[in-house]
Amino acid sequence: MLLNIARFRVDVFAEARRIFGAGNIEFAVPEQVLAEMEKLSGKSMKLKKEISIARELMAKNGAKTGKIDARGADEALKKLAVKGAIVATNDKELKDSVRELNGKVLCLRQSKFLVLLE
Repeated sequence: MLLNIARFRVDVFAEARRIFGAGNIEFAVPEQVLAEMEKLSGKSMKLKKEISIARELMAKNGAKTGKIDARGADEALKKLAVKGAIVATNDKELKDSVRELNGKVLCLRQSKFLVLLE
């Protein structure tokens, strides 16, 4: 989802606030997701720029980062979903996995806005 910020010029943080209200919302990104982004940044200049923009918006919106006891990014996000966190992703397999765990998913629709899948 973070790469979609630059790719589709959509502020996923503002969209999340639109859905849930600006009040008591926290953004969290597992370190495994950041590590995956770091690996991707070496693949192309375009990805490097998208990741840079995502990191800037994460900082601007006070997104917290932390280590989750999991093997990879998807597993870390699924563990957060089990604990009640809403996972923002457009990855079909991850969306399906989170929903199978009775988790909630935010996904991008029409390259413009987020929707909540329960």
